[in-house]
Amino acid sequence: MTRVTKRSTALLELMDFLAAAGRPVKAIEIAERFGRHRATVYRMIQELAAELDVNVQQGPDGYWIDAKDHTFRVNLRLHEVMAVFLASRLLAHYSDKPNPHASSALARLSIALQRTAPRIAAHMARTADRLDRPLTEAERVYLTVLETLTQAWAEGRRVRLVTQEGAPHGRLFEPYFIEPSSVGFSSYVIGFDHHRQAIRTFKIERLRAVVSTLETYTIPESFDPYERLEAAWGVNWGDGGTPIEVVVRFAPGRVTERVCESHWHPTQRIELQADGSAIFRVTVGSTLDMKWWLRQWGPDCVVLAPAELRREIADDMRQAAQLYAKASEEEG
Repeated sequence: MTRVTKRSTALLELMDFLAAAGRPVKAIEIAERFGRHRATVYRMIQELAAELDVNVQQGPDGYWIDAKDHTFRVNLRLHEVMAVFLASRLLAHYSDKPNPHASSALARLSIALQRTAPRIAAHMARTADRLDRPLTEAERVYLTVLETLTQAWAEGRRVRLVTQEGAPHGRLFEPYFIEPSSVGFSSYVIGFDHHRQAIRTFKIERLRAVVSTLETYTIPESFDPYERLEAAWGVNWGDGGTPIEVVVRFAPGRVTERVCESHWHPTQRIELQADGSAIFRVTVGSTLDMKWWLRQWGPDCVVLAPAELRREIADDMRQAAQLYAKASEEEG
């Protein structure tokens, strides 16, 4: 390892150490941690700012780097890059809001890939452009709310949520997890709501503002977002009551073939019938997020259970038929 390489590695290790500390760190502690003289530590901190454009903060208690200013180092192989590219294409298709952070990340990856994989680099750059269109005022509010939640989640700090119908000072909240949903192109924050004294889920698009506090929190070891979300079709896992088994019959032919091609839910079971149809079974905590999925199949899908869900979908279909009949009459 050359002298220049050693020096660069030392700077990156110092950057990672300050970012991971989560608190101000005195120069003497840094010197002891890396086995260097304090004068060397002071010089390295200056070089972080001058050469790596790292925003190192300084206060009476020492030095620190905010999580939002930290540059993460990741080494990816070609097929790992392809996985990121596919994820970015899904984001571009299913997000109805621009995301300058996603755009910036993809642009950086595009630059890194230009020599070794120029074709992928070019498409990554175009996807970055797709995600970097101008923000409306509502989209700017959403992005600011998401940024504040992200930093609070990373730093373990409580926030105050200002909802559309809530008090202007907000409700104290501890963000435990952030989850996107293809239903309505929305994102949700899951965490502990001090007002309700329970774990609640809030749609981020419906938050008017989020204010970070200096209060810290710890996520309980018993909280497992993946376990909870397995009970949901989207992000709504219900009230924790008795799980609901949904049973659906899909018509023979291409519809059944299409249903069998995909893994829709962790609990799904598909039973092919002699006539070519399929019985689809799934267990969820709530059917709320599932309704749009059932409606999209139209007459090729019949809900067999539960009866209440069958009645709701049937009512939707009848109302849709009436609207189409009315439109046909007006047209004729």
